[in-house]
Amino acid sequence: MKELKRHGDSRGFLMEILRGSDAIKADGPGAFGQYYLGAVHPAVVKGRHRHFAQDDHICIIMGRAAVHLEDGRDGSKTKGAKQVILAGEEHGWKLVRIPRGVWHSVENIGSETCYLVNYVTTEYDAKKPDEERGEFDVKDKKMPWEVLKTG
Repeated sequence: MKELKRHGDSRGFLMEILRGSDAIKADGPGAFGQYYLGAVHPAVVKGRHRHFAQDDHICIIMGRAAVHLEDGRDGSKTKGAKQVILAGEEHGWKLVRIPRGVWHSVENIGSETCYLVNYVTTEYDAKKPDEERGEFDVKDKKMPWEVLKTG
């Protein structure tokens, strides 16, 4: 068994589930990156960030969310293109693969806390985080009420 640690703030929380280097893994270290559980409170947009060394695979497991994507990859024929994927209750369960270099945010469009599981292809390193942060454009929001918090 592995005790899980929850890291929270006013936007929601993140809880790492399994790392490739965890001793609990039966198939040995390094077979994959990391899974984590996250939560986004109502009227909150988490994210507007991108990675350079990892891909994300996000699944909304409870609640309703809009996954906002914008291609920020240099040399991509779709650079600058935006996409919004509605997922979770009422929108269908989806696993969304987010390639490195693509800006992404998760917006809670429901009235209850939204939960997601994310599999990332590399482990998080607090000393050298693989991310660049940006500002979410509230003109892109899908929720029918004002955004309480972004970031």
